[in-house]
Amino acid sequence: MARATTTRPVSTRRRQRWPDGYDPENTRNSLITSALALFERRGFDRTSVQEIADHASLTKGAFYHHFESKDDLLRHIQEEYLEAQLVAIQQIEAGSDDPKVRVAELIRFSLTSVAEYRAHVTIFYQERRYFTGELFAEVTRKRDLVEAAFAGMVADGVARGVFRSDIDAKIATFGLVGMCAWAYQWLNTGGKLSVDEVARQFSAMVLEGLYA
Repeated sequence: MARATTTRPVSTRRRQRWPDGYDPENTRNSLITSALALFERRGFDRTSVQEIADHASLTKGAFYHHFESKDDLLRHIQEEYLEAQLVAIQQIEAGSDDPKVRVAELIRFSLTSVAEYRAHVTIFYQERRYFTGELFAEVTRKRDLVEAAFAGMVADGVARGVFRSDIDAKIATFGLVGMCAWAYQWLNTGGKLSVDEVARQFSAMVLEGLYA
């Protein structure tokens, strides 16, 4: 079975440092890490820009050098997660044309990405009421692409007679996305079952229900 990697893309650009030792890339990453921790623990609306900067041991000026606003930072956090999903979906589609394999891999990746990007997923479900306006148009577009890929894999299986013809691809997609995403509430990466084993059991339940 093809396995999609969840590793984040590594930039080939040479890291730039200023003459005084200032490292823009490291500063930006520190602010993102700080925001992830604070948004997850305290919530978006209860976290100030100053607190994000303080938690990262940086200045408020450093924050505004990299991000236009707290909303801009939240948008970036969500796009980082969605970009990883879109890359993995492309790998799954390239790795096999078998609908059963694709759906199983999609479930496995969804759970492993919840484990890797738990803070991103938590923030999305806790703070999505703030995802409004033009600032989040691209986030919405990418989320639609992710859900369309789920639906497309199910619809392809139905069209090819692999999955049941009475299954509505959109309803199945809502079920798959909800089942996998909600795992951020309970998935324990250090528990008795590995993430791959949980994915195997999820796949068994889902695929048994989809098989024609």
